[in-house]
Amino acid sequence: MKTHAVVGLLVLGLLGCASGSKHVAVTGDAPTLAEARRGIEEGYRRNRAAFLAKDVKAVMALRTDDFYAIGPDGTRRDRAAMETYTVGLLNGIKRWIKIEFSVDSLALDGREADATLKQHLVRMALRPDQKVHRVETWVTQRERWRWTADGWKLARVDQVRDQKRLVDGRPD
Repeated sequence: MKTHAVVGLLVLGLLGCASGSKHVAVTGDAPTLAEARRGIEEGYRRNRAAFLAKDVKAVMALRTDDFYAIGPDGTRRDRAAMETYTVGLLNGIKRWIKIEFSVDSLALDGREADATLKQHLVRMALRPDQKVHRVETWVTQRERWRWTADGWKLARVDQVRDQKRLVDGRPD
């Protein structure tokens, strides 16, 4: 898989969760859709902060132990592979300019929820030519979140689509 084809999936999957023990309290055995939305949106907020801080441990804290991501070409990457990727990604980012996301839809199935997420990221990042460039990406993907004793955690990323990348304002 080409590196640029994976970036939207990987960045989104990584930005889709955050660290910290704070989570929205859920009553009963299964959360309501409103409780799920609040908890998942809080996860996105905390994750944004973790990425801005370049804190890999914080980024991975809201992943389930069985977390995995499936790329646009069908390649499955487990939690360990995604953590390794996160280290490389964050090491290459010199400065974040923008991290924006919107949850297009959220469907609750018991203690799990599927979010369709659109993301737009802008950053100054080291590229293969060993120079720092302005990199702008867009992607839409599905994320499966799971309610756990520690709050909402990201369990899976898949259905990656609508990817677009500009490097210094030009298609990559």
